[in-house]
Amino acid sequence: MARDRCGYVASADDDRTDAVTTDWSLVYAQAQAELARGETTCAIATLEPAQSDHDAPLAVVRLLASVLRGLRRDRDARPVLERLTRLQPGSPVAEHNLAAALGDMGDAIAAEAAARRAQSKGGDAPETWLVLGRALIAQSRLDEAEAALRQAVARRPGYVDALRDLAQLIWMRTGDPSSAVTPVDQALAASSADAGLMALKSSILLDIDNPERAYAALDPGLMASHPAVALAATAAASEIDPALALRHAEAAFRAAPGDARAANALSAAEIAASRAEDSLARLEAVIAARPLDQYALALRNVAWRITGDDRALSQGDYARLCVPLSLGLTDEALGRVAPALDRLHPFTAQPLGQSIRSGVQAALDPRHADDPAIDAVFAALETPVGRYIADMAGQQDPMSRRAGSGQEIIGAWSVRLTAGGRHSDHIHPEGWVSSALYITTPEVDATDPKAGWLRFGAVRLGVGLELPAEYWIEPRPGIVALFPSWMWHGTEPFQSQGTRLTIAFDVQPR
Repeated sequence: MARDRCGYVASADDDRTDAVTTDWSLVYAQAQAELARGETTCAIATLEPAQSDHDAPLAVVRLLASVLRGLRRDRDARPVLERLTRLQPGSPVAEHNLAAALGDMGDAIAAEAAARRAQSKGGDAPETWLVLGRALIAQSRLDEAEAALRQAVARRPGYVDALRDLAQLIWMRTGDPSSAVTPVDQALAASSADAGLMALKSSILLDIDNPERAYAALDPGLMASHPAVALAATAAASEIDPALALRHAEAAFRAAPGDARAANALSAAEIAASRAEDSLARLEAVIAARPLDQYALALRNVAWRITGDDRALSQGDYARLCVPLSLGLTDEALGRVAPALDRLHPFTAQPLGQSIRSGVQAALDPRHADDPAIDAVFAALETPVGRYIADMAGQQDPMSRRAGSGQEIIGAWSVRLTAGGRHSDHIHPEGWVSSALYITTPEVDATDPKAGWLRFGAVRLGVGLELPAEYWIEPRPGIVALFPSWMWHGTEPFQSQGTRLTIAFDVQPR
């Protein structure tokens, strides 16, 4: 007998894919044990025979789907979830789970169909109404989407995820902060001490109104004891007083010492309060436990830069990691992209929690764009993205160490900015490689040569810290700028005529 690297015990006559000899109770128990040890790759390998064995028990197929979904491998999970709907033809839960995965994949039409099948089978859960609402938003069927989100909230008045989506939809359609926050106020009227609702209202007000109102929305009694409220207080206070933000961040960390968000919030508050040295040990601990924590990586570089550590990004690092490459499309093909993207922009204001200022954003999925011009863009992107990642392989920075196993685009969106528009400086916490692909750019401003340029290294941590940019890329139509997702980036504002129309996307290793 032999034991492979995942601990599977095999004999010479053992065939793991043979449905006749597979001991499914053993498979299930082994996968559960591997998951308990954090060995998700091994658990998937253990459950793999269920993919081809139509006699695999329902519990095993469910576990495989759950593991794949937990890893955000929705493309792999889709056939397993579809199989579960066939195994349970009357189950609204199976249809809902498929709808949720399809929505996360960006297949809005199929997600809507699955959600409606769930409802036709008796599924009336608020979660299903939320999935349906999101699928309708992705199809720009905004009246229907708002009605679906209101149905989700009617079934669970304190449903934070649905309330956030509803507030965001109202805001993006109207640009009116008061209207956007009204559904949350209504929920708070029925449950005034709900910490999640309180934190949600504060985050919305901070994003689209002002920090003083965001701070006033929080119960002082919960600021010291409830992690979500303490984190919301930290975010609002960072725009008012760095010392106040630090006190709230310390309270959040005391309330949830094992929460990486609390640890990062405390580190950011320390950096903003001129205590960067104090943040480094904690950031190293977060990165040791969560090597892919993009925000911790970004904050560590800020702390290194402030303290004069030679590990901070150099000009050579920026030049190697922030690269403009040609998309390779003809001018004629590129000219067809702008009208196709314009049709995807039904909103008047930006989404909540995003970097856009004076502009709009629309979701865009490369697998379901259903437009030849946009499809051509994503087909053309394979070459520059592959070249960029291949050039990174063998280096030892946090991004390059993950190169070599292939890659896929996990999310994309289009952004349209006009005069006065910009991106505030930010990172992409869910990405690995991020991007800006320029479709159209505004007129060049002779009085401000870098107006509208993509900038790197500029950092703002509330009112306590502002660092200048260290590197720039000039935007030109047909150029895609690629860079690590953990790197601070934003845009220089511009006032000239014309539209800055881009496609942005995040990439993850396969």
